[in-house]
Amino acid sequence: MFKYFSTIAYPKFKLGIVVLIAVNVVIYAVVDNVIGAVDSLAWLMLLVLYELEANCAGLMADKKLHRIRTFLIVVIALVFVAYVHDREWLEVINFIFWFALITLLELEAHLPDKVFKYRISYWWATVIVFTGLIAMVMVWACQSAWLDVYDAILWVIAFGSIEVDMNRILKRNFLNNKNC
Repeated sequence: MFKYFSTIAYPKFKLGIVVLIAVNVVIYAVVDNVIGAVDSLAWLMLLVLYELEANCAGLMADKKLHRIRTFLIVVIALVFVAYVHDREWLEVINFIFWFALITLLELEAHLPDKVFKYRISYWWATVIVFTGLIAMVMVWACQSAWLDVYDAILWVIAFGSIEVDMNRILKRNFLNNKNC
C-alpha cells in the first residue's frame, strides 16, 4: 500500500495543508476534549483517503480501504451524536455541511456516471455546501474563536482541492474516455 504514496505527484501546498491539519489534531488533543481530538483525527484520516481517491492511486477500489473509510464516517457520525447530545448547535450545523460534503465525495467515488449526468445540480450542491462551510468560518470569526477559524479554513482548502481534483478526473474520464 505504501508504495502508492511515492507514485502520487503531490503539490507542496497540499502537503503543507495536511501537515498543518496534523498539527491541529495535536493541538485539539491538548487543548480540547477527547471528542474534539477523535473528531480531528478521523477527519484527517478521511482526508488522506479522499486525497488518494482524487489522485487515482487506485487504492479506494480495495475493499479494506473502503471499510476503513466507512469506519471513519461512522466515528464522525458518533461525534456528531455527541455534539447533538451536548447541545453544541454550532458544531451540529457545521457537521451537517461536512456530512453533505462527504455525501458529494462518496457520490463522485461510487457513482461518477450519475454525477456527470446531473453535473449542473451536483455543481450547485457543491457550491451550496462550500458556501455553508465558509459561512461557518465567518460565524467563528464573529465569535473570536480564532483556532476554530484557522482550523476550518485549513479544512475547507484541503477538501476544496480534493473536490477540484475529483471534478477534473470526472471530466477527463467522461469527456475524453480516459481512465486514471
